[in-house]
Amino acid sequence: MQISRRKLLLGLGAAGVLAGGASALVPMIRREGTFIVTKSRALPVDGTVEELPKESDVVIIGGGIQGVLTAINLAERGMSVTLFEKGDIAGEQSGRAYSQIISYKTPPEVFPMHHYGKMLWRGMNEKIGDDTSYRTQGRVEVPSSEEDLANAIAWVKSAQHYDDFGTPLETRLIEGKELAQRLSGAKTPWKIAGFEEDSGSVDPETGVPVLAKYAMKIGVKIFTHCAVRGIETSGGKVSDVVTERGSVKTSSVVLATGIWSRLFMGNLGVNIPTLDVYLSQQRVSGVPGAPHGNVHLPTGIHFREQADGTYAVAPRIFTSSIVKDSFLLGPKFVHLLSGDELPLYFSLGKDLFNSFKMPTQWKLDEISPFETHRIVTATQSNAHLDAVFELMKAEFPVFQNSKVVERWGAIVSPAPDELPIISEVKEYPGLVINTATIWGMTEGPAASEITADIVMGKKPVIDPTPFSLSRFNS
Repeated sequence: MQISRRKLLLGLGAAGVLAGGASALVPMIRREGTFIVTKSRALPVDGTVEELPKESDVVIIGGGIQGVLTAINLAERGMSVTLFEKGDIAGEQSGRAYSQIISYKTPPEVFPMHHYGKMLWRGMNEKIGDDTSYRTQGRVEVPSSEEDLANAIAWVKSAQHYDDFGTPLETRLIEGKELAQRLSGAKTPWKIAGFEEDSGSVDPETGVPVLAKYAMKIGVKIFTHCAVRGIETSGGKVSDVVTERGSVKTSSVVLATGIWSRLFMGNLGVNIPTLDVYLSQQRVSGVPGAPHGNVHLPTGIHFREQADGTYAVAPRIFTSSIVKDSFLLGPKFVHLLSGDELPLYFSLGKDLFNSFKMPTQWKLDEISPFETHRIVTATQSNAHLDAVFELMKAEFPVFQNSKVVERWGAIVSPAPDELPIISEVKEYPGLVINTATIWGMTEGPAASEITADIVMGKKPVIDPTPFSLSRFNS
């Protein structure tokens, strides 16, 4: 059963947000969204305070969910691991994500990672002896049409026999009293919904920092505010990682740098076809009597209850800021940028000018862009955030007394097929990439295990063929 990946990326109901109050008078080309240097919103992590090691079995580049969990996987297998982060742990997307842990209606290529990831998250707090903020909470998704309902029924039927990892699928259709209880206080008499009983939630500002502290406990050396400028080779294989503070000898490197992967690899002469898109997020205060868990309605309402009782509320509308890469990669992304299914807004402004100023080549003894851009994000669209919050309060009047706690922008960098890249790099034996995910929190535990398997030459726990870098060569 085929599900449009673009619908997965944007989420059903974006049009509902727009109809609900986002300014339709602003031309699409002037939508908010600008690339900016900012501060981390994640819990602080004090990095390793010592000189850089002379050598390490593995060097991880990037301190987000993929980098930290990959470091943990490798350290638990007896490897000496050093992680470098140019800014703060989870300072960028891993501290800004919506962070629902789900597998519902995911395409067959990524479903095993989501299903396995959910299982690993459920045991995470006990495993590390600390609270990552992970909570198992049911997720309700009301279909947007009869066609969407038919797709949901077909998806559940096709996935319910999946029994890898010894964990059954806990997803079903609900209606009547059970649905009314899950959507308590809703004004609309919703008839039927998909219910993912074993879905979960991680608060992005908490999850990765807590995992990073565990990584350090088991021996991972984490150096923050220490950018990696590039890698060196010897005999045709990776031999050293060069940072702004010096070099570390290693034969294995994992690149988990999210939106920066294309730039980093471009300096090595390897093309990573990813394009940045911006999104907006917010937290609002909890109120007595509010529905619990994770809710996705076709009117554009999407919210997730956090561990502290606040609610993450997202409009699920993306902005593509027109930059140099928009022209370089346009043909590969035309099926996403055409706006054929859901609104994908565009921003034309200083990002275009700044993208031509961003260095794409540098020597390893020169200051790299990673040192001038320690932590970045996108500005949020307050119009979209206002609109989805008003829709939420109209559908669930109990939220009338809720207040905005915090708002922020975020950036993801999908590949043209919206699948992650988890792959060896044939041009640089010893280098493995783990990037381009749009479901980072859900996929992180499984993706990092796959990455660790590849590094160690072991058969991966999940077949990584769909995520190979070589798929872009055809």
